[in-house]
Amino acid sequence: MKPLIFPLHAADALMADLFTQGSFDIGEIEHRRFPDGESYIRLVSPVDDRAVIILCTLNRPDERVMALLLAADAAREHGAHQVGLIAPYLAYMRQDQAFLEGEAVSAQTFGAMLSRHFDWLVTLEPHLHRIRRLSEVFSIPARAAEATLPIGDWVATNVERPFLIGPDSESAPWIERIATHIGVPFAVMTKQRLSDRKVRITGKLAGLQQDMTPVIVDDIVSSGGTMSEIIAQTAHATNRPAIYVAVHALADQLPERVTHSQAFDRLVSCTSVPHPSNAIDISGPLLAEADDLIARTSARHRL
Repeated sequence: MKPLIFPLHAADALMADLFTQGSFDIGEIEHRRFPDGESYIRLVSPVDDRAVIILCTLNRPDERVMALLLAADAAREHGAHQVGLIAPYLAYMRQDQAFLEGEAVSAQTFGAMLSRHFDWLVTLEPHLHRIRRLSEVFSIPARAAEATLPIGDWVATNVERPFLIGPDSESAPWIERIATHIGVPFAVMTKQRLSDRKVRITGKLAGLQQDMTPVIVDDIVSSGGTMSEIIAQTAHATNRPAIYVAVHALADQLPERVTHSQAFDRLVSCTSVPHPSNAIDISGPLLAEADDLIARTSARHRL
């Protein structure tokens, strides 16, 4: 029997791409809120002895987590033999240690909470700093699918003479993988964070020629501070406006300094978070990781 997936919250484009794969059945879930704001969850589709997947991207996590946990527990209470989570965007990973006395380490807390309710987790390019792998904060199998190939394929198909730019040293490994995949030049900048919304970008765009299109690839766009700084630099190096590619587009609005700049073409994002810029299909990497974890968990269930 195919796994049963319940779409709790995800980009429409991602759900459409996933549902065309045909590798699972689509479950019907009822989610509404009581007048006082509490969540009501009902799994309309039967789950007895099924492998169940909850699809829920976790931007705005404080609004979504309670419904997610209710859905997971309902699946288990009604007989699912495994309950997995596909969370294309995984929240609460940035605070991975206490810098000040009394600070909560949200990555550990959030990882422990999800581990108690799910058998496995798949996410996409999580925003990790000092955490080297997800197993440091999850006690369940947890996989990080890569967006490098889908991003590279989109750039190769849609951009004329691309020149890839990574905003900081953390982006260097996957910028290099994308560049190698499609055979284009790249540069990696250095970023110094000055505050939650302000950064300083330094470095040289060696190799960026006047007739090349700058393609800045970042894992997250939220405040737009990094975007503003890099686009200001590309304006001095090429005649072509920059395309900004984000794995996770979290910004409700981009800074006017960016949108009014002639050096900026557009923002393009993966379908991990619902956003008007969604254009890059990442269903393939997510499903590949989920299929493997389902098979491994089912094998243990049969023992």
